Amino acid sequence: MVALGTMNVVGSMTYCYVATGSFSRSLVNYMAGCNTVVSNIVMSSVVLLTLELIITPLFKYTPNAILASIIIYAVISLVDIEAMTLIWKIDTFDFVACMRAFFGVIFSSVEISLLVVVYIQL
Repeated sequence: MVALGTMNVVGSMTYCYVATGSFSRSLVNYMAGCNTVVSNIVMSSVVLLTLELIITPLFKYTPNAILASIIIYAVISLVDIEAMTLIWKIDTFDFVACMRAFFGVIFSSVEISLLVVVYIQL
């Protein structure tokens, strides 16, 4: 995370395209107990096969709700209740900004949520 942040800050000064990583894939790897880079090789091979339309017909009838539940299950560990209560105890205004960002991302989009929170902090 620090490396991605540093890369984006330095890259933004040189008109570089912003790089991101998939948090949900990283969390799925972590929750599955993957410890080596071999999991990334297997994952990229399966993605390549899927993109080449070999495995895609198998997912044709998979409902979006099932796919969404897999992602939600993987990302649910990102919600840190203890950190939220600590923010509440330290500064209520920051807690309100945190909650607006949280619900803004859930109900609208990341961009709109960030704009609202930055506007609130001004």
